[in-house]
Amino acid sequence: MTAAPRTGPVGVGLIGAGMISDTYLDNLTGFPDVRVLIVGDLDPARARAQAEGHRVPRAGTAEDVLADPDVELVVNLTIPAVHAQVSAAAVAAGRNVWSEKPIAIEREGGRRLLEDAARAGLLVGIAPDTVLGPGVQTALRAIARGDIGTPLSAATTFQYPGPDLFHPNPEFLFAEGAGPLFDVGPYI
Repeated sequence: MTAAPRTGPVGVGLIGAGMISDTYLDNLTGFPDVRVLIVGDLDPARARAQAEGHRVPRAGTAEDVLADPDVELVVNLTIPAVHAQVSAAAVAAGRNVWSEKPIAIEREGGRRLLEDAARAGLLVGIAPDTVLGPGVQTALRAIARGDIGTPLSAATTFQYPGPDLFHPNPEFLFAEGAGPLFDVGPYI
């Protein structure tokens, strides 16, 4: 017996209300197939401000996000040093995970997270925020509909001056588990 196809929007909870959360929330709240239900952060006031600014109905802590029974997917936007820990907590709570890069700062933590998710029948994804942006999502939908036939190749170019030119608090990007390899590498 096969399961009935899923219907309705996916319930999303976002953990980490820092700078990159604006991009994610701008995009996620605009798609009809997802519903952002709650924003959580170590600083609940910052989570509340992001939720209000993006018309998300609830805000609180990471624990509040994980406890919400309607959250099916946790979007993990925490600092790299705690990605594996936060994602593991989401998996332990029975939630699928989409994490900003990197998946973990050491190989064993990433491997353990993926194994735990597989045992639980959950999905873990990781990618830069641009994958959720309207350009990539529009292209994916066009490919899925067959609008352009079968893609045969793709090309990309990337130039980047560094996060210290625009990020209000870039220090964490230069800590262990961050830096250009983890911050820029996933885009290439």
